[in-house]
Amino acid sequence: MKSAVIISVFFMFMSQGINAQKYKPDLFCFEDAFLLSPDYSFESQAKLLKNLDFAGIELEGLENADEKLRILDKFNLKVFMVYIQIDIDNEQPYDVRLFDFIKKVRDKGVTLWLHVHSEKYGPSDPDGDKICVPILQKLADYALEYNVNIALYPHSRFWLEKVDDSIRLTRKINRRNVGAVFNLCHFLKVDEKDMLETKLTTAIPYLAAVSVNGADDGNTNEMDWTRLIQPLGKGSYNVLKVLWILKMNNYSGPVGLQCYNISGEPAEFLKVSIDSWNSYLEELSFK
Repeated sequence: MKSAVIISVFFMFMSQGINAQKYKPDLFCFEDAFLLSPDYSFESQAKLLKNLDFAGIELEGLENADEKLRILDKFNLKVFMVYIQIDIDNEQPYDVRLFDFIKKVRDKGVTLWLHVHSEKYGPSDPDGDKICVPILQKLADYALEYNVNIALYPHSRFWLEKVDDSIRLTRKINRRNVGAVFNLCHFLKVDEKDMLETKLTTAIPYLAAVSVNGADDGNTNEMDWTRLIQPLGKGSYNVLKVLWILKMNNYSGPVGLQCYNISGEPAEFLKVSIDSWNSYLEELSFK
């Protein structure tokens, strides 16, 4: 009888371990990790990320794209996201170089995550939808020809400001290569922090990507970015809860590490972050 119980417990823990291995979303690093470290060439950035076992990177726009793509191929690192500005007030709402870039990354699994601006419409104003939706439908249709995806990136003080906006627009655009984004630091800055589980669970069926980072808890709407964007594992906010919600709701997309304006040596704070990430995944195996 005792041996049967031991065997049962053994298989229970084995099953938990297997589930944990199955839930291991790709972690990519924002290029802004190196914003305050101009001495890092892009090749040295790629080498560091490869050595730390990041799955890839997010690119900040289209500058030097050809060289960056070549270097990332050399290190077998994936471009997960490319940060692209959309101005819905303008006759030409985005950089025309985007068309050629989309052709270059055909079938490479690249997603354009779009930060959307307007002076005419305030943050989260749905009246702007009638302008934005046709613009992004047209871009999505073009991108789909090359197997390129689009994700709608919420950013505080921009027109597309909250995860709710990202979901609303995803529904209205109604293209299979368009999805929403949950961005932890901007959620903490402008949204209802206590509604995390409800809002994130609602978003998951539409999500193309998530971004996380260390942060402080408390009255986050009033905090500055030095408290809302820290290395993963730093700060008092329970980031593990975010990952637990993702796991429990079968989110399998990529997760990005937001690093904007983090001071210090990238090799050090990125090592802290990747170690914390691995620790979170290990802990999730027992939840």
